[in-house]
Amino acid sequence: MAGMADFSASSLDRRQLIGGTAGIGALLALGGQAASGQDGERVFHGAWPYEEPPTGHFNSFVANNLLPVPNIYGDLIMLPLGMYYWASGDWLPLLATEWSFVDDAFEVRLREGVTWSDGSDFTAEDVLATFWCLRLQSNTVFQYVDEITAVDDYTVTFHMSLPSTVVERYVIRMSPRPASVFGDVAARARDLFEGGGSLEDPEGRQLLDALNQFRPDTYVGTGPFVLDTTTLTSARFDLVRNETGYLADEVAFDRIVVFNGRADVIAPMVLEGEVDYATHGFPPASERQMINEGIRIVRPPIYSGPAIYVNYTRHGETLGDKRVRQAIAHAIDRVQNGVVALDQSGVGVELMAGFSDNQVPSWLSDEAIAGLNRYAFDRERAAALLEEAGWTKDGDLWTMSNGEPARFELSHTAEFQDWTSAATDAAEQLLDFGIDLTLVGVTAAQIAEEVNNGNFDLAIQGWGNSSNPHPHFSYAQALFTFNTIPQQQGKPGMAFDLVQQTDVAGEVDLQALTIECAQGLDEELQREQVTTIAQVFNELLPVIPLWERYGNNPVLEGERVESWPPDDDPIYQNSIYADGIPTMLMLTGELRPVGGA
Repeated sequence: MAGMADFSASSLDRRQLIGGTAGIGALLALGGQAASGQDGERVFHGAWPYEEPPTGHFNSFVANNLLPVPNIYGDLIMLPLGMYYWASGDWLPLLATEWSFVDDAFEVRLREGVTWSDGSDFTAEDVLATFWCLRLQSNTVFQYVDEITAVDDYTVTFHMSLPSTVVERYVIRMSPRPASVFGDVAARARDLFEGGGSLEDPEGRQLLDALNQFRPDTYVGTGPFVLDTTTLTSARFDLVRNETGYLADEVAFDRIVVFNGRADVIAPMVLEGEVDYATHGFPPASERQMINEGIRIVRPPIYSGPAIYVNYTRHGETLGDKRVRQAIAHAIDRVQNGVVALDQSGVGVELMAGFSDNQVPSWLSDEAIAGLNRYAFDRERAAALLEEAGWTKDGDLWTMSNGEPARFELSHTAEFQDWTSAATDAAEQLLDFGIDLTLVGVTAAQIAEEVNNGNFDLAIQGWGNSSNPHPHFSYAQALFTFNTIPQQQGKPGMAFDLVQQTDVAGEVDLQALTIECAQGLDEELQREQVTTIAQVFNELLPVIPLWERYGNNPVLEGERVESWPPDDDPIYQNSIYADGIPTMLMLTGELRPVGGA
């Protein structure tokens, strides 16, 4: 189906971003006339945590870049091929005008007449350059796609070695990057792979390192905004209208001010009326203040949340026993854990299927759902499982099957208050049960790399997927992101063996199941595969989900933004870090400034 495809369909979201260091005083000092706009400028105030250069940078393929895409504000600079309405399953075509599956290929027609902000034309060469760079990074799309060709300047064909509906999401939601910037490394990647080379070769490793170390001077984009680098400080940066950008005539705002800071910095700015929209996961006390001040809060589902990851290289002898992980799931009151972290926006996971409880009924039958283990809070059941696994308890602390006391470090992202609260509460609950966890706060800039390098016992990282709606992406997050992908780059990751023996399905290969659950173009057949991997995940718990996050996003009305859609508008079913709500409302002209035409 071209253009407005109807598929019911995670790896980086804000959890990979850097918390800024600017204080509230510095931010508010910049929040006056300049931030509010001059000479009748129509200005929108947002917020996003980032590191200023040199740590922060403009290579949008690499961690620590200021606005990784997909991103609420980055997508307004580097437009994707299309954006998705999660409630209806429809697409908003952007840099692509139509697309379709044709036999074993996915064909995309690109929009003509679009130019990059550096003056070069947007063509198929930019799409090819983007995907050659993504292949260097072991992007999961290449589990399905083996060849990409430009039919002409505005048509690109993705040949599928494994036909799958998720190829649509991988391709259409991608933001092309300019060949004028990334063409050299992309051409070298093409030569490497077409010549039979791989990332296992020294040339492949060197080329990946070259991509990772590349630092462009700014973002080059096709969208209605560009980043004004002269405004970039530790406190804020501005996006200004790109008059030649696609849809610049539809967007009603002239400037977007993006304030830097974590939740503790941005919450006071919301209360002062300085921020029109934020997605920071504000702690319960801050949220209550906002509500008391009459600030409206919207709660879109995030389709993901925190989970406990295990280092199976260090602890496979003990935590590698599924009964131990099942016991931990029973020993933690997940409802309490979510409420402590985010009040009504932290909802304890019930179904433990490996993807969002919101989506499970669309993929599993009522019978299959009824058969899932809910892992209800039950310390007696948890103790029985540990005893079955050879653990003993004499006093307050469990002794593991290897004779050592059950003591571990639990790494968590120090800057994220909701995940820190989740880690603290989980540690307190498990200590009360007899497992001693020492909390280790790690900066957001470092924690993913620490997990990739195997420098942890247990770690709080994301389960589910905030970026993509098909369950496949949630399983790729749990099983590939900190597991097989770092291993392909010479790092151990969590080292969970994807070949496992199960009660529900016998011996399984979870890598194959993850790929197969999205394989083919018939979603009815996919549901069978999704059911199998959901049941396997539910039994094995390779990572242990805690709760599912919902937004507690303030939407300020009447200051700079005229109004936001009502709470029941389907746009609020969008995942806020994937197909951004203000992003799509701006691109379609639906979000209007106060007093704007």
